[in-house]
Amino acid sequence: MVKSQANLEREVKLLRKQVNTLNERVRDRFDFLLDELKEIGYRNKFSLEKNETNVSGLVSVIMPKKSLSDLVLPWDVESQVIMALKQINNYPKLVKGYGLKRILKSNTIALNFIGQPGTGKTLTAEVVAKYLGKKLYAVRYSDLVESYIGETSKNIVKVFNYARESSAVLFFDEADAIASTRTIVMNATDSENNLIRNVLLKELENFNGVVIFATNLAENFDKAFERRIHMHILFKMPDAPDRERLWKTLCRGLKIHKDVNFKELSRRYNFSGGNIRNAILNAARVALSYNKKSLTMEDFVKGSELVEKGSLFMNGTSYNKELRYIG
Repeated sequence: MVKSQANLEREVKLLRKQVNTLNERVRDRFDFLLDELKEIGYRNKFSLEKNETNVSGLVSVIMPKKSLSDLVLPWDVESQVIMALKQINNYPKLVKGYGLKRILKSNTIALNFIGQPGTGKTLTAEVVAKYLGKKLYAVRYSDLVESYIGETSKNIVKVFNYARESSAVLFFDEADAIASTRTIVMNATDSENNLIRNVLLKELENFNGVVIFATNLAENFDKAFERRIHMHILFKMPDAPDRERLWKTLCRGLKIHKDVNFKELSRRYNFSGGNIRNAILNAARVALSYNKKSLTMEDFVKGSELVEKGSLFMNGTSYNKELRYIG
């Protein structure tokens, strides 16, 4: 009998938990033996490197490759991102130089990226980590959730500990799911959800590093989290000139036919950066199906209309437009 996806996911989650427990036991045993050796005067160079597969069940470890030159954002959004980078890079000067230590509750630098999917929130988080020379630990609430009461809160503590040990930038995607407004306790579920938010608040205050939240539902944020955010940055949908820059930036290094008109594409399709990326991938698939040596305008139009068609389907809207070349 074929197992359902839900059952397979439960088995994978359970297996990850068992592997994490085993790794923790090995590390505890190693530390114990190391202490014993030190007590009898043995000086050694042994070290047990932290295997980042340990954290893969809770976080995605990203080695940042994108830099500021890869960002294409509206100028006001980009200026806020640059301001945030300067704030992070000069945090000691900001605190001591202006005498802010007395009124600061913690050393955490928390940013909140707000915007629709595909507007560059995750990419910007990667750019921040790259700028600081750190790894990015990306967290999704669905990976933290456990069936047993109290386990989700423990996972939150683990995530912060992992980031603390690796000096990584912590990135909570779809953060509204974990930082939403606390509720009046009516049942065990409400109590558990409030506990999760309280644990997150505590860890946030005690974390000496950078935490980035990303959401497209900022209105759901608990006010307690809102007060602890240093900067809220709104990622807007790009206008036509920004879309043209996105097309050109994302197509950098690709084999492009001379008939491609990025200005026309940016005018015709009101896409986010994520949708433009998908349109380019679709265009490449179209070109491949015809064994073309380069990507033509027709390929980009077909690729774009496939994205447009998919978006309309997902929104429950019918789509009758024929795929055609725009000259």
